[in-house]
Amino acid sequence: MITNQLPLSCHRFSNAISLLPSLPFYANSHIKLANFCNQIATPSTTPPDRGIVSDFLISKCGLTDKAITKAFRHDKYLLRAKSTQNLEEVLELLNGCGLTTPAQVRKVVLCNPKLLFHRSERNVKSKLSFLRTFIKEEDIFKLVINDASIFDSREEKLKSRTSLLLSLGLEGNVLSYLVARQPRLLNMSEEKVMEIFKQVENLGFKKGTKLFALAVSVFSTLGKETLERKLQCLRNLGFSEKQISGLSRANPQILKISEEKMKRIVDFVVNSVGLPLADLVKYRKLFDYSLDKRLIPRYRVMEALKSMQVQELKREKSLPEVFYLKEEQFLEKHVINNPESSILLDIYHGQKTGKVNINKETRSECALIKEIHGSSESLSGLST
Repeated sequence: MITNQLPLSCHRFSNAISLLPSLPFYANSHIKLANFCNQIATPSTTPPDRGIVSDFLISKCGLTDKAITKAFRHDKYLLRAKSTQNLEEVLELLNGCGLTTPAQVRKVVLCNPKLLFHRSERNVKSKLSFLRTFIKEEDIFKLVINDASIFDSREEKLKSRTSLLLSLGLEGNVLSYLVARQPRLLNMSEEKVMEIFKQVENLGFKKGTKLFALAVSVFSTLGKETLERKLQCLRNLGFSEKQISGLSRANPQILKISEEKMKRIVDFVVNSVGLPLADLVKYRKLFDYSLDKRLIPRYRVMEALKSMQVQELKREKSLPEVFYLKEEQFLEKHVINNPESSILLDIYHGQKTGKVNINKETRSECALIKEIHGSSESLSGLST
């Protein structure tokens, strides 16, 4: 049957096939081969072979088998090293930078798995020596924790970018502060660094100050289009160019907030709390707080207390100052020491699970309190 399917020119080949064992044998072999191929195609989820390198990473760096498999999935050859001497030398250098706990070392190794495999004398040690010429020792720790991949850069490039930052007016503690928190600046192109500095200057930051450095750090994480979109969002919310400049100069971190949060904060402060938009420039820290976990729960408690006509509320200068209080201070002053603390705690914690209609919810809660006590006059003597 097989021969009949072959061209006439292949008779010799067909005769050769007829001498082979019967078809059932080949069918069974085919099944085994398919299973074998499937086994090869299935990715392995087992941890790497426990060689001396894996043992070192587990015992000295706090890694797990799973973490090793993931971190070295593209560099498995590193795990086949015959000695851990170099790893021990680099680890000792890291310990000298202040990374003394397994958690700290683990974070650095996972950020840059190749770091421990650098030749310490020519790479890590040499670059650390250079960085220490302009970065304070406590900032060296922050730099290594924030971005250990800096040690993959050529030392000549690190020196070139450092010279550029110096020429742009950063030096001393300001330069140390900036590079430690944003090491990626030493890896950027000169054009990109210049562009970031120009954006910061255009917003009115005083060159060479720590606030200027903080703004550079923030802007280096934002693309040009993203930054412009954030600024436009503030304009659309009603802020003037002067107010936007004041906001960003006083707290550059505002520009890292999502546009959705910007909108929700402004809507809450203006439409619920009743403050003018200009007050958000004065109380700009409100942008840093969680709306659902801090601002709205506290607002609901204060509205409930207002409905109870608690006299001591008159001493409060403003709601923003209530929002500024630390958690323990707020609870002690306005919740725990109140005879109706259990109701107030329910009101306070009830909001933390999600967004609600603030005014409607607050009104119903206040009505409930009044109903429980019969009249607001009976509550006038309550202390906060």
